[in-house]
Amino acid sequence: MEIPLVNTMTEAQLRGHRCVWCANPLDPARCVDLGERIAEDGYRCFPRACPFCTAVMVHAQLVEHSALCEQCVDDGTLCAETAELRRALRDGRRL
Repeated sequence: MEIPLVNTMTEAQLRGHRCVWCANPLDPARCVDLGERIAEDGYRCFPRACPFCTAVMVHAQLVEHSALCEQCVDDGTLCAETAELRRALRDGRRL
């Protein structure tokens, strides 16, 4: 999942204290871990997001992918990326 560029995020966003998209404070028990990221300069960050923004972004990526993926056009149930995005949307788990 694409997230904003490292140089556009605040320190709190890079450390996972605020949502990478809306910048609202995060509840550690309810936020979505987006996985460790390493910027081009080697800077390591640990972004997280609120469940609402995550659902919006995953849904947008699913719609975009489904329109461009030849496998999805033929039979979306056979596409691994679509299956992963649907699982993430349903479960709200780490992306």
